[in-house]
Amino acid sequence: MEEKNINQNAAVPAEISVWTKVKNFLFQEITVELTPKQEKVFKEVHDFWHQEITGQDVRDFLFQPITGKDIHDFLFQEIEIK
Repeated sequence: MEEKNINQNAAVPAEISVWTKVKNFLFQEITVELTPKQEKVFKEVHDFWHQEITGQDVRDFLFQPITGKDIHDFLFQEIEIK
């Protein structure tokens, strides 16, 4: 019986491997505290990505009327380089 216990203990590593150290570092629990402004921005981004989009919304976007004036205004808009 003692021989069996010795063999089981032999399978346990004597040192912590590099991979275990990396894994423990990468998967440690963290706490993030946001300022009210950061929370507001985070909520707006979340709401944008999770908004309901219907087939009618996609159709309206793809088939919106485009005039020559719209193209002209887009191509010749003033661009400010800072």
